[in-house]
Amino acid sequence: MRRPSVRDARNVWIAGFSLAAVLQGVFRRPFARGSAWGDNGGWQREIAVWNVGTLVTAAGLAGLGPEADRAQVRGFAVLSTLFGLNHLVAAWRSPRSGSNWFGAGLNAVGLAVGFAALTGPRSAARPDARPDGQG
Repeated sequence: MRRPSVRDARNVWIAGFSLAAVLQGVFRRPFARGSAWGDNGGWQREIAVWNVGTLVTAAGLAGLGPEADRAQVRGFAVLSTLFGLNHLVAAWRSPRSGSNWFGAGLNAVGLAVGFAALTGPRSAARPDARPDGQG
């Protein structure tokens, strides 16, 4: 099995952010029923908006090459660590909160793929990169 690239890891998180935006924006009530936190339309819409903003940012950075992907993966790893711990604590306190177990598990998947990608060899520089490192 090959080690995931930073682009692969980035894409795993993009899928996760997309899923979270849909769950919190469109299916917030069913998702909330399965969480320890319950329904809060205002906050759940804020979460969906945040996820959409993250997707727009990631799309804007997509063409900048592997170092931009690597930087995004490092940031996404920090987010998944914190989000995952938050979900895990809620799930631990409320063991029947399937949505929290789901959130903790998906963040753990992101971290596993991200860690594998970040500890792998770096890709070669982009062919169009300037030698002075400015582009």
